[in-house]
Amino acid sequence: MRLTKRLLAVIVAVTAAVTGLAAAPASAATIETGHVDVLDIDYANGALTLDIRTYNPANDDLSPVGTTLRLPSSSAITVPTGSAWNCLGAAGSTVYVAPQAENANLLWAGWNTQDVPADQGPIKMELVSVSAPAGGRFTLYTTNAFGTPTYRLNSNTAAGCPISVWPGNISAGTHAHGNWAFSALGIYTLTFKATTQGGSGVASPTVSYTVQVG
Repeated sequence: MRLTKRLLAVIVAVTAAVTGLAAAPASAATIETGHVDVLDIDYANGALTLDIRTYNPANDDLSPVGTTLRLPSSSAITVPTGSAWNCLGAAGSTVYVAPQAENANLLWAGWNTQDVPADQGPIKMELVSVSAPAGGRFTLYTTNAFGTPTYRLNSNTAAGCPISVWPGNISAGTHAHGNWAFSALGIYTLTFKATTQGGSGVASPTVSYTVQVG
């Protein structure tokens, strides 16, 4: 009888531990598909923050610390010809892209300032630094209805290509998507900082995001 009670106690303890682990939020996550606002800029109680907003579950804010965004090698595209594409890479070269248009097999990555009051906007967005594998570059660009690119942020060091500050800033109340491009397989660390241009000019902490390509 004692042995049975001890055994039951062990089973109950193990079950409780497993249940607790299942219920607790993961300390690390890898996101490979779905709608995700990589640059989710929030303003509350006089503070500006940067995190990651996901939509499954809905409006779940994740810390970039311990979160990895992953692009598979199947996200590869070929850089088109034409001078408009020079800052993405050499024509015919390969880049790996989380595309502006939704694709169920890839990240649909965007940015969001919907929680920034109008009187605090617009938002200055800075690409503080990029740590990349050999030959690796990061480019965030959008395309219009004709497919013409507009570069928002770019670590390409070629003449006329680097963009460390988002041109024209990001308006408060914005939710949009673009093409997040990486020129080599490997691990990237992208570090950003946001600052309100209205109000008292509040700055967020610098925040680093991890992206695994391949």
